Amino acid sequence: MDRYVFGILKGAAGLAADANAFHEFFKWVKPHILAATRTQRQVDSGGLASASAGDNRTAAQHQIQDEDKLEKLEHSLWAIQTTITSTMYDLIDRLEWQSHKETEARHLRQIKDVVYDAEDLLDEYNYYALKVKVEASKNDLGQDHRHKTFLEFLDSVNFSKVMEIQDRLKLVLDQSKDLDLHKTPKKFDRLVRPETCRVLDEPKIFGREKELEELKQMLGVHQRKRGRPVARPTTGEARRAELPVLPIVGMGGVGKTTMAQQICEDGAVQKHFGCIIWICVSDEFEVNRLTKEVLKSLGEKNSQDTDSRDTLMVNLRDRVKSKKFFLVLDDMWDDVLKDEKGWRTFHRALSNGLEGSKILVTTRSSKVANLVSNSNHYELKGLQEDILWNFFKLCAFGSNSSPNNPDLECIGRDILPKLKGSPLAAKTLGRLLKSNLSIEHWEDISKNELWRLQQDETDILPALRLSYVYLPQYMKRCFSICALFPKDHIFEKEFLADIWVAQGYVEPQDASSCFDDLANRSFFQHAARQNNKYVIHDLIHDTAQLVSKDECFIIQHVSDLAKIPSKVRHLSISTDGNISCEQLVYICTQHKKLRSLVCKKSYRGRKGVAPMIDRWFMELDNIRVLIFNLSTVQELPKSIANSKHLRYLGLFGSSTFETLPSSVSLMYHLQTINAKDCKFKRYPERLGNLISLNKIISRGFRYIKNNFDELYLSWPERNNDETQMTEEQIKLLPHPHWNFQHLIIEYYPGESFSSWHWPDLLSMLTSLRVTGCKNIQSLSLTPISVSEASRNCTVEVFSSLSKVIINRCDALLSLDEFLMPAYMPALKSIVVDACYQLASLPVDQLHRFSRLEELGISACPELNMQRIMTLPSSLQKLCLWNCPSIERIDNSHLGSSPAPQLLGLHLRRCPDLTSVLGVISLPEIGNVSIDNCPKLTEIQQPFRRGYACNLAY
Repeated sequence: MDRYVFGILKGAAGLAADANAFHEFFKWVKPHILAATRTQRQVDSGGLASASAGDNRTAAQHQIQDEDKLEKLEHSLWAIQTTITSTMYDLIDRLEWQSHKETEARHLRQIKDVVYDAEDLLDEYNYYALKVKVEASKNDLGQDHRHKTFLEFLDSVNFSKVMEIQDRLKLVLDQSKDLDLHKTPKKFDRLVRPETCRVLDEPKIFGREKELEELKQMLGVHQRKRGRPVARPTTGEARRAELPVLPIVGMGGVGKTTMAQQICEDGAVQKHFGCIIWICVSDEFEVNRLTKEVLKSLGEKNSQDTDSRDTLMVNLRDRVKSKKFFLVLDDMWDDVLKDEKGWRTFHRALSNGLEGSKILVTTRSSKVANLVSNSNHYELKGLQEDILWNFFKLCAFGSNSSPNNPDLECIGRDILPKLKGSPLAAKTLGRLLKSNLSIEHWEDISKNELWRLQQDETDILPALRLSYVYLPQYMKRCFSICALFPKDHIFEKEFLADIWVAQGYVEPQDASSCFDDLANRSFFQHAARQNNKYVIHDLIHDTAQLVSKDECFIIQHVSDLAKIPSKVRHLSISTDGNISCEQLVYICTQHKKLRSLVCKKSYRGRKGVAPMIDRWFMELDNIRVLIFNLSTVQELPKSIANSKHLRYLGLFGSSTFETLPSSVSLMYHLQTINAKDCKFKRYPERLGNLISLNKIISRGFRYIKNNFDELYLSWPERNNDETQMTEEQIKLLPHPHWNFQHLIIEYYPGESFSSWHWPDLLSMLTSLRVTGCKNIQSLSLTPISVSEASRNCTVEVFSSLSKVIINRCDALLSLDEFLMPAYMPALKSIVVDACYQLASLPVDQLHRFSRLEELGISACPELNMQRIMTLPSSLQKLCLWNCPSIERIDNSHLGSSPAPQLLGLHLRRCPDLTSVLGVISLPEIGNVSIDNCPKLTEIQQPFRRGYACNLAY
């Protein structure tokens, strides 16, 4: 049943992955509900024995009504879900391409509002589906309780709300069809993205002299200095060198097209190339069209008469063979990634040109740059401040000389940081300022956010919005919610991924790649001097605020309270502290459709904070992400359970906050508890009910389920705080409801794992890593005894386990009761490292691991190796480092057992080692390293061949 419940609502805001999910769930739940209603009516009528014939007929009629009710609910929810996924998301995507038009923009707002309401409705039933699943699965509950659970699901039906959503969806869909909006093409409007040409449209180019010279050098216009060696290319590089491609990469508005035009207009470039061709690619990478345009530029008159790619490519190859040409492919978008084969064919045909021919590509996407060229990408940055100022003065005053009005110059200087080096931003603000040279107008422009200013179709934000509309729908939502955070906010990839998953925009396994795709498109940039942290360029942030202006809002001043959009879904509070708790409560009561609320502001010493948080939980019925500061809060209110759609709970600020209320166990949707500043002393006993919980981050413990196939448990490496989660507390955590393949345990402070009873989890493990557990003396994760395992070789507790890594467990004394063939018959890799007190390993049983391929033991100086080490014939790589007590590896006493055919052998600092199976057959081993093993006289040392030891620690 699990997969049907979890499959009902997933994807965008919890929508079904397939149409059968609803049907499968209702097929399972229907007989239980009917049985529960029948039993309830028998109880209400005094019992089955006393029921009259009339009562039975009435009960039968009610049962039919209930069955009809369920079928109607099933059909209605299915209809809403399929309408959204098959029609409405596509319509939203189409309208966003035309959102610069008032009619389309207005209709887009209406459609989004009803779609988001529909998502909330579906999410409501997903919650009850999860609740049914959890409650009905409890074996310790009686039948009466289970009946109550199913009856609650039936009572949760609000048919008037379901019908309302259906009617609204139908209305906006009919309106869209009446206006032919459902046929709106997904392509750039030429008003917004006019066709470019090689002729400069600027009277004067400011700066870029350095960039121009560098690019000309890369294009081979300026020859290399004599005497500088030229690397000889490989065969593959030589083919590409026949026609090199130089991509200029940069965000919209930075001047890529202008730079390309400047190159084409340069006299040295024109002299160097016999033919210069300019093609505006834009959002339609269509190979035949591009080929025809190139042929036309080369004088081919009949190219328009054929659509045969073969004919076009042959003509192109023949036409360029006597040409040394320079081809500019301006404004290339990700559309080319859909036709990589077409690009390769086009490029090969052009490669028939004379030596020295070049292609220049301008693009916003590093993915496009990587496709067209393996190297030599040129990233175009913004203009330097002094150069930008001169250009800005020209745009605002009509001259780059200082204006007569020093007040305007002062305001202009204040505006300059808004431009962020962008020439197009300078033109946009300059045009707005030039229209009115009054101080009042200039101050108004200076104080306003750029995204609030009215702009023409070709200004900076419309230009940047093109990058947004070109994104897939799910990626648009991931980017637009970033407007919830202020400019210069430092983003962590993991945090954003959790937020996106909580909102239902992406699946957990896709969140990381979604972030990478946005970064490749210049939506994120690495933060200066901060590893693995990112920022959003101010102009890109303005774009995010523009495209989400009806959905996301940041309260930065008390005056912003009156500006909150009526249908806001995501709200961030970042005030100067003048806003009161009462005002924050009022906000929530007026905007109950909120899905996100971020309030990291500390309200230290204010008595109204706890009641305010209580009201948030009570009023925000649809909240999915709630992040707030709890510096003055000692405990969360029981009303937290009312936020049944909450997925991400972020608690920040130092606090005496020690536990979660027991009511949190009713939050079946909850995925993440990020309480990194909290020192939890205990967890509620029913925390295991949280069927969706993937992550707990606290000051003393991290519990993370990555992509539903990895469980990561971590404690602080150096922390003696008594509030660290203990072994007994771990048993309160949610039991896995998915088939985990990987378990990672780091810095566990306890002495053993002996009471962990997770047989369902352990039986599916494929890899186990235990690291930094400094107090662990023995390793046993199951209740099965050694004697039982010895007697019964079919125990197979870890029946799927193939890899074990144990390192930096300083107190670990023995692995004899853990590394046993009866426990783990599928084991392929064993790595034991830096366990300085480890005294015992079952070395004489290693040959019984019939599938073992990799064995690594290092930095275990206390090993007592009185037993002879044996190796299985399956072993391919053996690595022994700094193990002074290992004396002998010998399989001779095993009879006819074949010796392993090693591919890698690495022995180092093993002073007592005397024999390794006669050093096997060294000439047949590709990777060998033997050093500092003085008693190993079978081989002269040091001995190395193709040395490589890459055991994963």
